[in-house]
Amino acid sequence: MNEQQLISKAQQGATDCFTQLVACYQARLYSYLLARCQNSYDADDVLQETFFSAYKYLKTYDAQWQFSTWLFTIARRILSNLKTIYHVAIDAISGHECVSEIDPYVLDRNNIWNIIKQDLSPNCYDVLWFFYMEQASIKEIAHIMNQSESWVKTNLHRSKMKLSNNSALELMLAKE
Repeated sequence: MNEQQLISKAQQGATDCFTQLVACYQARLYSYLLARCQNSYDADDVLQETFFSAYKYLKTYDAQWQFSTWLFTIARRILSNLKTIYHVAIDAISGHECVSEIDPYVLDRNNIWNIIKQDLSPNCYDVLWFFYMEQASIKEIAHIMNQSESWVKTNLHRSKMKLSNNSALELMLAKE
């Protein structure tokens, strides 16, 4: 069964078809979330919430977009809400320093995406991620990020230029 057939049957209530869709996208979505969250536990929570929301609102899915575009849009919105809640909670703790435990599931420090994350704003990081890792089109990225296509193109170009000046990234790529 192809993806559109799975979506159609899932929209009609076939949970096994939705389970197959989850299996298809879980690893890709988790990789993105793990790189964007504070730790693996938050990534797990956002992943679960993303699929819960996708199932809940599956009937609203618009087939003009790829299913992955729709899922990443949901995940970005949940991430945004999570970060807002996180920052409000941290602001509420006055005079206390927040020390996070070392997460055993955190990505390897030599991972190229961790180096990229250090140099770019979250939006620029997302543009690069969707373009290179998800191979999304400019139009799809614009839809996921709720921005114009020219905004995506500009940020993609600026991100590439900024990274081309990163000596740590050059060293890492030279090792490979």
